[in-house]
Amino acid sequence: MGRFRLSFMVSASLFVASIAFLGLYTPTAEALSGSSFQAGRIVDDPVFFESSSMTAQQIQEFLNSKLPTCDTNGTQSSGRWNDANNRYYTRAEWGTMNGYAPPYTCLKDYNQAVTATTADSYCAGQVGAGQKSAAQIIFDVSRACNVSPRALIVLLQKEQALVTDDWPWSIQYRSATGYGCPDTAACDSTYYGYFNQVYNAARQFQRYVKQANLFNYKAGQSSFVQYNPNSGCGGTNVYMNTPSTAALYNYTPYQPNQAALNNLYGTGDSCSAYGNRNFWRLFNDWFGSTYADKPITNIPWSFENLDGGQNGVNR
Repeated sequence: MGRFRLSFMVSASLFVASIAFLGLYTPTAEALSGSSFQAGRIVDDPVFFESSSMTAQQIQEFLNSKLPTCDTNGTQSSGRWNDANNRYYTRAEWGTMNGYAPPYTCLKDYNQAVTATTADSYCAGQVGAGQKSAAQIIFDVSRACNVSPRALIVLLQKEQALVTDDWPWSIQYRSATGYGCPDTAACDSTYYGYFNQVYNAARQFQRYVKQANLFNYKAGQSSFVQYNPNSGCGGTNVYMNTPSTAALYNYTPYQPNQAALNNLYGTGDSCSAYGNRNFWRLFNDWFGSTYADKPITNIPWSFENLDGGQNGVNR
């Protein structure tokens, strides 16, 4: 259990979101090499749990920088061919055909009403109620749950391409972080909505660490990690160097195969999966190294079972 991520899908209704999985982003001037990826050390804890790494204003400025213009009315080409009229559908036309008519609200402009949360064993802080921007929600959740806002930004991108999508559909906000969306079943509507997605994902990462004994992947031990949901694609044993790396595998339980690493900014082969590769690559490109040399402090290291021994809890 504990598999909280959006299933890998490339369908007509989610072709925009599929960009996040395939990893079709423009590389930076100093592009990474797939040879640098360490399956057992995707990210260090001081980086993943650095909740003070960005202010709310810095988060907003970052979102603005990644998407200067939003195609609110869907006037641009969708890239989907209209045989009847011998032209491409506009985004408005294509979105409407699939149940997602304009206007489209980009992440940098998104806001919603938030209900206050109460502190618990995983998110020691509280999130206050009110109408809040997407950036403010990232900031508030990062502080409440002690998870890096940078990690949450990357999660939003690698799951639904929300940071750079200039005409996102409502379904992308509905399942923004892929929380409650297992590979083998429909998404759980209990967790629909942008705030619910960001908050519950951050809370779950803390739970993966604080209750590591309940989940498949734990720091300090080797576990078999598949390359793809298709078990026939194989996998390897991976030694989990850090709790945050183990948490990423519990959230998205696949490692990139060699084909995915050979084409770091594109697609691999039919056995490739991209979630954890994309997290590592995006974080490095956008915020710098996922590795830290500073001492690990204020990290939730307790592995005590706060649920009194109940296995299989998945939320």
